[in-house]
Amino acid sequence: MKSALIVVGKSLRYNSPFLTYIQNSIAKQMNIPDQTVYIDKNDKDLFFILEEVISHADDIVIVTSSDSFNLINKVLATLGEESLELKAGMLIPSKATHFVENSYLLERDDKRINVIKAIETKTLPTLLISEQSNTTLFSIIDIDEDSLRILLEPLAQNYEIKIAPTPLIDGWILVEATSNKYGNIENFFKAAKALLPQKIIQHSDCIAHIAEHLEAHHMTLSIAESCTGGLIASMFTKHAGISSVFNGGLVTYSNPIKESWLGVSSDTLEHFGAVSELCVREMLEGILNASLSDFALATSGIAGPSGGSVEKPIGTIFVGARQKNGEIIVERLLLQGDREYIQTQSAYHALKLLLRVGNKIFLKS
Repeated sequence: MKSALIVVGKSLRYNSPFLTYIQNSIAKQMNIPDQTVYIDKNDKDLFFILEEVISHADDIVIVTSSDSFNLINKVLATLGEESLELKAGMLIPSKATHFVENSYLLERDDKRINVIKAIETKTLPTLLISEQSNTTLFSIIDIDEDSLRILLEPLAQNYEIKIAPTPLIDGWILVEATSNKYGNIENFFKAAKALLPQKIIQHSDCIAHIAEHLEAHHMTLSIAESCTGGLIASMFTKHAGISSVFNGGLVTYSNPIKESWLGVSSDTLEHFGAVSELCVREMLEGILNASLSDFALATSGIAGPSGGSVEKPIGTIFVGARQKNGEIIVERLLLQGDREYIQTQSAYHALKLLLRVGNKIFLKS
């Protein structure tokens, strides 16, 4: 089944935080839509765009701004050759099958159309489309895409599963596994883990996976960030209940703060610089000493668009992970993209190192 998200109204399109909230809320119930379309209510082709998108999708969610809601209702009534009726305080197409405040569902020709009026700073109205998905998202680390296909595609075919890999960063691939009518996703994962031990994260959300395993082992994590500016800590604190495993993080952006908060030595900063393996090693030690956590992450680098040099060009990032009284890994990266993309890649590289140093906890088969 194909799905589509249609966002109507400039006020929604350009309100990035609210739009992200809308998209995340929808993805939780019906996965990521196959198509997303943005339309302004004054677009002269609005009628034809709606008609075209609806004709090529099975499940359609139309999210409108307050001032676009009534217009969309009229257009949908016209497309369905029906009248408008007052239901739940809304003037909506007469054949709406379900409706609650600011949300209603139309079912036409095996299609489902859920129209929602989204109001900024308010909770999104109830989504009336729910999907029993036959698709699972998981991760594989430390294997390249060609090898993944060679190893897993025959296995997937055997269990009537279709896989679609997408590289997230070097050494980390997101894989969409789709089961057909007779597919066996559970046995596919058992066989895949046996074939690739300590490589597979059978969870769509890596942070949730890490948190669940830390909690199961009564262990904790802390983070020292420089170039990522608190991004990794933010990724963890988006999850409710994370305080049981995440002790906290320090954003140590300047060299004096690295010295006073984390105990990075002045000699290290003077002779090797903040963007160095030795600095990240000392940041890891400092955050472990400060937090008494079981695991630590650290980042330091040049995210750009300025600040690079011949020896350390823009995109030079050092990331590290350490287990208390255990293994420590620090890697030098040379990343490409704009500042935000480099920071995001750095965060995922740090998470990948955490999975490695704690492989007996996070990647056990």
